[in-house]
Amino acid sequence: MTRYYLRSLIGSNEVCFVGLIETMIEDNSIIEVDRLIGSDWDFFHFPAMGKSGGLLVLWRRDITQFEVCMTMDQAIIGRSILPNQQKWFVAILYANKNYYTRRLMWNSIGSMISSDIPVIMGGDFNYCLDESEKGGRRFSYSVGAQEMADFLVDNDLHDLGFVGPRYTWSNNKSGNNKIWVRLDIILMNSEGLRLAPLATVKYLIRLALDHCSLLLNLTPVSPRPGSRWLRFEDIWMTYPITRKLVWKNWTKNDYGQPNEVLNQKCSRTLKVLFFWSRNKLKELGELKL
Repeated sequence: MTRYYLRSLIGSNEVCFVGLIETMIEDNSIIEVDRLIGSDWDFFHFPAMGKSGGLLVLWRRDITQFEVCMTMDQAIIGRSILPNQQKWFVAILYANKNYYTRRLMWNSIGSMISSDIPVIMGGDFNYCLDESEKGGRRFSYSVGAQEMADFLVDNDLHDLGFVGPRYTWSNNKSGNNKIWVRLDIILMNSEGLRLAPLATVKYLIRLALDHCSLLLNLTPVSPRPGSRWLRFEDIWMTYPITRKLVWKNWTKNDYGQPNEVLNQKCSRTLKVLFFWSRNKLKELGELKL
């Protein structure tokens, strides 16, 4: 079932890169990959421990390239060259539930991220950062959630949002025991947003899985309504964290004529504030004076 679904998804959306998490496979071979996805794909597999975990990334060798830079049981990290020759830092995550173990992942990835290189990071983060992203049980802003939020700010990473189901995972129980959570997200840094300002993420219906599949489109055919014009909101100034966001993005090196440098700084900083507010201040309209 999964094989046919994956092939259908790839064929319908011209997918050139796939990340699979929690494969629960200890060993893999090119023959098995050919059966799964076809003969035009290369892959890298991080094996599962018994029947737990496992990560697999696959890419179309004829139109894209991927170089693995670091692997661990929680992530596969590498550099990808897309069909348009853009070079991206890509990380596929399956974050551990233990925040001590997750801290190792945050530190390892953070040490590799550069503000000059576009970043795509996606997968199962095993935490949500907002009460609106959880249903069926009370939301708790734990130490792990705080460390994840700090990681996003420190590394200039922004949730792209989504179109589709509200939650990406369910424990498939019934009644009062049922839980829904948005655990799976895709992030981009400011440089990535500059190169792909109209990027969209679609959550697909769960099929034979307990998680939704995520589909990232860097170049949608038509722009989203209202996506061309971003407007500064005065209320952003009332949140201390925005000072850090502005300072981090304004102090980056830009090149060109003075007016070009100013435009680059303004555009980058405004986009960062916009994506931050869209994900953290969902009720911004109600907060306006």
